[in-house]
Amino acid sequence: MSKRNQVNITLDETDMHNVNEYCRVHGMTPQGFFKAGAQRLIDEEILEQKADLMTIQAMREIRAGLSAPIDDLLEMIEEDKKIGEEMVRSGHLPAKKKR
Repeated sequence: MSKRNQVNITLDETDMHNVNEYCRVHGMTPQGFFKAGAQRLIDEEILEQKADLMTIQAMREIRAGLSAPIDDLLEMIEEDKKIGEEMVRSGHLPAKKKR
């Protein structure tokens, strides 16, 4: 069995009331409440770090000429949007696929 560690915290009366009320409504203990919250914070931090690393990698690729800015892609999206709007205005819609 793995070793269990204990952490003690001190809350003021209002905070403790809020924790107890939340736990009562959601059927959990204060220990479970804090454990779940702590784990979520850790998970969010890990996701943020991964996103930061991906951003840094993308910036390096752009500087090295391995990737291009998305300006061309944005222009293509805008052009598709205009074509779609023209099709709707003219009443010409693509044929639906038969099942």
